[in-house]
Amino acid sequence: MWRKPDAKPSSGTSRVPSSMPPKTQTPNETEPKQASFERPAAAPPAVTQPVVETVSAQASRIGPGLKIRGEITGNSDLYLDGQVAGKIRVTGGRVTVGAQGKVQADIDAREIVVNGEVEGSLKADAKVRLGASSHVQGSLAAPSVGIDDGARFRGKVEVTRTTKPATAASQPEAASDAELLRPVAAHAEGE
Repeated sequence: MWRKPDAKPSSGTSRVPSSMPPKTQTPNETEPKQASFERPAAAPPAVTQPVVETVSAQASRIGPGLKIRGEITGNSDLYLDGQVAGKIRVTGGRVTVGAQGKVQADIDAREIVVNGEVEGSLKADAKVRLGASSHVQGSLAAPSVGIDDGARFRGKVEVTRTTKPATAASQPEAASDAELLRPVAAHAEGE
């Protein structure tokens, strides 16, 4: 067996017995690995970042200092960070309720994104998304519904079908199907 020398040499050479070569560390000989179920001590805990929806520069904005009662209608994007009570109908745009927004209204739009508080029904032609900081009480109806972790929701969810306009080519097929399905008189035997 090899023993560590008691005294350190004064010169730059080391006194290692010639029978034992110096130990070198190979790439496979590293520190013992941690078990797969343990998290390394240096790794920070996983934090989910809320996905931020972009708001177009041309969107109409209702700021945090505004309070509106009544009906809002239009066809462009709308960003709400104030207080709104009534009804909101934006046929061709997106309605975004900001983190400071407080809405007590039914919202009908192409897309709806909620990061604040909403009390009312939400109906979208494309999608409804509830952000992590949202608080919604009411009903949701859309072809696509997304609810982020941390969102608070109480109500009813209805996933609807996307409405596709009927094309001229599909209309004759519907008529031919109707012609194939005709009522037939049923006869009972023994009467």
